[in-house]
Amino acid sequence: MSTWSSFEAAEPELAGRARALLTATTNCVLGTLRANGSPRLSGIDPFFVGGELHLGSMPGARKAHDLQRDPRLALHGVPWESRRPKEGASDPGEADAKLTGRAVEIPHDEAVRTMAAHFAELGVDAPAEGHLFRVDLETVVVVFVEDDELVIDRWSEAEGRVTVRRG
Repeated sequence: MSTWSSFEAAEPELAGRARALLTATTNCVLGTLRANGSPRLSGIDPFFVGGELHLGSMPGARKAHDLQRDPRLALHGVPWESRRPKEGASDPGEADAKLTGRAVEIPHDEAVRTMAAHFAELGVDAPAEGHLFRVDLETVVVVFVEDDELVIDRWSEAEGRVTVRRG
């Protein structure tokens, strides 16, 4: 697994585009695994603090329990909200970002500091309770259309960056 910052150091252009897509919309879709092994899809607003990708949730949220039991996850960001990025975000263009990885739960005291830093940037108070996870990456994919071709720009720690075009 790789941290976001090490991925960004290896592939700054792809990381920048994926980050813009993941943070341009209010809700991404998080895929986790239920206790019975079936998938659960949840809306989530991922964010970056200290160069790392984080996911937060309310206390007792099912997605948090899923990640505590089995840290594997998939995250999909599609900024389709009427093609308007959320306030303060630039328009990342017509593309979507997908990633797979594992959630690493942040211990309570560190989580409180991290959340305080993130919410201070937004100018609001951080929630007093909840769960915070850092995402360690397995794969990152950005998909878009260029010159009438579907472009799949994929990175993994094992294979590096591979770009495939389908006409």
